[in-house]
Amino acid sequence: MERMQLSHRSWVRCNPLRLILCLLALTELPATARAAQAVPAERQASHIAVLPVRGAIDDITALSLERRVEVARQRGATAIVIEIDTPGGDLVATLRICHMIKQEFPPNTVAWIHPRAFSAGTIIALAAREIVVSPGSSFGDAAPIQAIPGAGLIPLPPTERAKLEAPLIAEVVDSARARGYDEHLVTAFVRLGTALWLIRSVEGDRTAIVDEEEYRDLFGEAPPKAALADVPDAPRADADESLVQQLLPMFTQRSPSSAPQASGQVEKPQEADPDAEPRLSRARLTASERANWKVVEQVARPDQLLVVYPREASELGLARGVIANDAQLAQWFGATTIDRLEESWSESLARFLVSWPVRIALIVLMLVGFVIEGLTPGFGFFGSVAAVSLLLLVGAPALVGLAEWWELIAVLIGLALVALDIIVIPTGGWVAVMGGALLLGGLVSSFVTRDLSTAVGQQQLFLGIGSVLISLFGSVAILWFAARSLPQSPLLRRAVLHSEAAAGSAPQRASSKNPVAGDSAVAITTLRPAGRISVGGQLFDACTAGEFVEAGSLVRVVRVRGATVDVEPTMAPSMATRQHPTNTGETHS
Repeated sequence: MERMQLSHRSWVRCNPLRLILCLLALTELPATARAAQAVPAERQASHIAVLPVRGAIDDITALSLERRVEVARQRGATAIVIEIDTPGGDLVATLRICHMIKQEFPPNTVAWIHPRAFSAGTIIALAAREIVVSPGSSFGDAAPIQAIPGAGLIPLPPTERAKLEAPLIAEVVDSARARGYDEHLVTAFVRLGTALWLIRSVEGDRTAIVDEEEYRDLFGEAPPKAALADVPDAPRADADESLVQQLLPMFTQRSPSSAPQASGQVEKPQEADPDAEPRLSRARLTASERANWKVVEQVARPDQLLVVYPREASELGLARGVIANDAQLAQWFGATTIDRLEESWSESLARFLVSWPVRIALIVLMLVGFVIEGLTPGFGFFGSVAAVSLLLLVGAPALVGLAEWWELIAVLIGLALVALDIIVIPTGGWVAVMGGALLLGGLVSSFVTRDLSTAVGQQQLFLGIGSVLISLFGSVAILWFAARSLPQSPLLRRAVLHSEAAAGSAPQRASSKNPVAGDSAVAITTLRPAGRISVGGQLFDACTAGEFVEAGSLVRVVRVRGATVDVEPTMAPSMATRQHPTNTGETHS
């Protein structure tokens, strides 16, 4: 042993450079170990999946998140990051996403506010295990509102507002108790009337949030009505000026100027103190502890909804870190792999198709297409447009779970009944009325995805009724214009499938004589079963009992119903052409 020690010392004396390298290695190892230990065990993840949520929150957002989380699980992700950039969204969809985060998503699910999460975005972020924010980000203002497209915001009576606030308050309080946030603080995001102050211990190691009553008990005086720490600075130069101007008169202004600046280099993410005392575990402060606390600033005012920026979010215990980019995000988790899972193109297309302006346009195209197709022979361009519009109108919501297939069936049956009454078997109109009711009912129902006993369901019902009525008026206007302007249009003549009889002269000009039962006529267009005939050189709309009659065939008038003539076939096209040469030739419907 002694010889080994002597040999080792001799090696060191002979190799001073190696000694320096050994000392450096011994110095680095603890730092590396400390860096590895800096990531808490509940946050540690080698493979993280980032799920961006952009734009308004809706049912498709919930369905997309559910699908993407399953894909992330299949790819081996051990943490989920919901990257949020939203102005808000649907109440029911928001609560559904919160339920999925708490009950169905992996426990290591984190919300990354990048860069804004207002209203529904804030509620969703609070449901996650932790919140991280990007530099210059902001979130808050989660009060419920009611809006009708084209009419703007609708004032809510106190009872209706309380009814909408109740599930949101319950949700954020549940999140606060599960994640360690202050209940009064998260309530200030949703409801007006809450005044809160941030206080800090004299030693500077603890903070707390108190309302006006607890402030009076602690300090023995009324609380100040303005921020004490500092005056909010001007907005950042790179901030969205239009958004800042919209927020200034409405929300509690918190300065974003102290937030860290994003840079191209990977910097260590900033974290809130992990040893901070949970908000809800403390006992209520009293006058006996007055000497141990000092006021920092007012963080929420009773007449303003709370909105916070990164510095305040960390200071108030809402945000656990400030993350600027994916590299910092990976470092924060201790991850080696980041997998971004965007919305699919079909989900984006479905969101476009279920928007109310697109639905109105599709209803108009469907109605106009079917009417023009019914008044012209054959199956042409307008019939194709109408069929495609119908499939997109009802089929697209059904494919993503936002509508029932019975709505599509109701629309199809309604159209079939209307066509049956007008074209095939006239019944005096009662079948057409029943078909129209089914058609309109199916179209309105495609807008409703909520229970009609709820405020959201009733709003959807009114939106559906309004959209269908607008579509009907629009269709009537387009048809009136088409009847006056398009019969001679080359575009219309190309769009409609025409039938040709044998070559010959053009039909004679119409006379004033009306057909009677028993008159002979020639089918100018193919009767399928409706079309046009010529009686004594005069053109009339005609319909068979269901038979298809080729153009040029001889038919006999059975009866006359106003402007429509019921006919039956009596002769083949070749014979009719020989006997009525003046009624043949190319004609237009």
